[in-house]
Amino acid sequence: MKKFFLGLAALLVVGFIGGAIYLWTPSAPKFDADAARAEAQTYNARIIRDGYGVPHIFGKTDADAHFGFAYAHAEDSWEIMEETLLAGRGMASQYRGQADAPADYLYDLFRVEQAVAAGDLGIPDDVQAIIKAYAAGLNSFGADYPERVTPGLLPVTEDDVNAAVMWLTPFFYRLDGYLEPLFSETDAPQVSPWQQQSSLNLDEVVRGSNGFAVAPSRSEDGHTRLVVNSHQPMKGRYAWYETHLVSEEGLNIAGGTFPGTPVVPQGITPNTAWTHTVNRPDLIDIYKLVVDDEDDPQTYQLDGKWREFDRGESRFRVKLWGPFSLPVKCDALWSEHGPVLSTPNGHFALRFAGLGETASVEQWYRMAKASNLDEWRAALNINGVLSFNIVYGDRDGNIGTIYNGRIPDRIEGPDWSEILPGDDSRLIWNGFRDVSELPQHWNPDCGWLFSANATPFMVTDPACDNAREDFSPTFGIEDRITNRSRRAISLFTEDLSITRDELLTYRADAMYDPESDLMQLVVELVAMPSEDETVKAAQDVLRNWDGSADQTSRGAALAVITGVRTLGYEYTDEADASLHVLKTVAAELNTAFGRIDPEWGEVNRIVRGDENWPLDGAPDVLRAIYSDKDGVANLGYLDAFAGDTHIMVADWAPDGTLRAESIHQYGAATVDENSPHFDDQVEMFAKHQYKTMPMTLDEVLAVAAEDYRPGER
Repeated sequence: MKKFFLGLAALLVVGFIGGAIYLWTPSAPKFDADAARAEAQTYNARIIRDGYGVPHIFGKTDADAHFGFAYAHAEDSWEIMEETLLAGRGMASQYRGQADAPADYLYDLFRVEQAVAAGDLGIPDDVQAIIKAYAAGLNSFGADYPERVTPGLLPVTEDDVNAAVMWLTPFFYRLDGYLEPLFSETDAPQVSPWQQQSSLNLDEVVRGSNGFAVAPSRSEDGHTRLVVNSHQPMKGRYAWYETHLVSEEGLNIAGGTFPGTPVVPQGITPNTAWTHTVNRPDLIDIYKLVVDDEDDPQTYQLDGKWREFDRGESRFRVKLWGPFSLPVKCDALWSEHGPVLSTPNGHFALRFAGLGETASVEQWYRMAKASNLDEWRAALNINGVLSFNIVYGDRDGNIGTIYNGRIPDRIEGPDWSEILPGDDSRLIWNGFRDVSELPQHWNPDCGWLFSANATPFMVTDPACDNAREDFSPTFGIEDRITNRSRRAISLFTEDLSITRDELLTYRADAMYDPESDLMQLVVELVAMPSEDETVKAAQDVLRNWDGSADQTSRGAALAVITGVRTLGYEYTDEADASLHVLKTVAAELNTAFGRIDPEWGEVNRIVRGDENWPLDGAPDVLRAIYSDKDGVANLGYLDAFAGDTHIMVADWAPDGTLRAESIHQYGAATVDENSPHFDDQVEMFAKHQYKTMPMTLDEVLAVAAEDYRPGER
């Protein structure tokens, strides 16, 4: 018996050791900090931070400037940047756990690593040079600040940067939103980068953004003006970071970017300016496949023949505890259509814009380098930016807007918005529509343009707009009309001579149009019969509310919170008006503020570090502010988490002189709570104030607070 137990113990020890070996996370390649420092010496970058901590990076070459850009951004945002780098390697679950496993599987399914490793992405040498410099800047930072770097993450390679771009950009047009309906509610994977940022439905609120352009013919003083006003989360991977890059090769752009993005995708140059807003063209098709075996498919039907799947594997590890992680291996099928997603509801092939592509980096880089409209539109024709409306203005008085998208070139006839049969090869498209075919305006007679995430047939005075019937239904252009678009049309169309102050006032407008979804909900709530005293009091408040979300409004709190809980953050959900919701909101307000109609500024706040300020604005007003719908019950107020964030204003006088201004919702220091720049712009942001953005070396030096080379701070 003793021998038996000794043998059993030996087996358990062997089993334990074997299990530990199996689960032990392999060591990453060693990072050579000396090599990273040596490579850094090949770049010549100078970082000058102004009084707000904003980094202005000067380099002899464009590559020098992008090296310094990566280094400065890492100084301010490294911990957030790591998340992008891990996702771009398909290794997020190894470091963060099970929640990221579905995304890592899709990373392998979409063959991101293989596409990058193949080396045939068509990246021009000058673009590859700035990508290489960007990676070198991140490695240089890691060598200088090893205590901030997660072990095993470095070195960052050019392939890492390209893979992150390829993997993440399709999610900007909500690729994941098209995949979720293929699953049941209980088994839908959480693959969106937005969902992994917060529990506050960021995937909804990032659908917003505003952009405005006014030509000399419509401005009171003959100026050309453009407002950059994309709406993003205020924190995390998709919060705007403000920077300024200058080189002796003609690069000079001040704008906003995201951690891990190797270029500045929107902003102001001495000659041009542009902004993006989210649009929703149809960029993905889903095909239901007929397979030989639902449980273990080997072949699928196409044009009456059985085709074998191209079989691959997804391999990744999922963090358990300490140094242990679970290795995962799954089939990854591919058909003639593209990657195949196997779900409880069947096997579906996917074909979408951005699969195996990284040309957005080249396009944004060329846009930043353009010195006039012709050069800028040449960059636009690269058609590498997968989606986004674009609003444009320049020093020559040109303005324009385009419903931009890498839209598949589909055959007419089928309903491309539905799931398609996978056995008909005619439905497998192989190209994209030319940029010239997209809805757009250049220098319209009306003299102004805007974008607020609505239909592209509502972007200026009605007399100047495009007509829907001129564009193919295969584009999948949305019909959506936002409150912001209704308000912009109302404000601008009636103003034939727009001053600078009027433009900025319109940009920050906080009114709901009578035809907006929220105001229609309010009308329904007021008309519903009730004998409940709390409900009747709340109805009286709503009845007297004028639709304003200014700080002094006494009806906004009841209306906005009830509206968000009923219709969602963008008021797009389909739900019936509910007096129960209204009563609950009224009770929460009464508990927190001693009345059901507190001033909106008491409720609607922006909180950052030691700063806590009242805000105008609300969901889907031009001064867009999004907060946790349960904030009053949880915190006693609403804390803004998305919407208006980094805002810029480009203003060219008739002689071409540029006045550039900006504001950030928080400040340049995105992660360092001890930095004075963690919250030094909050008060200005809350009060609708702007700071001057210096664009030349002399202007930057005049406001410099720090001046150093990477590694010398």
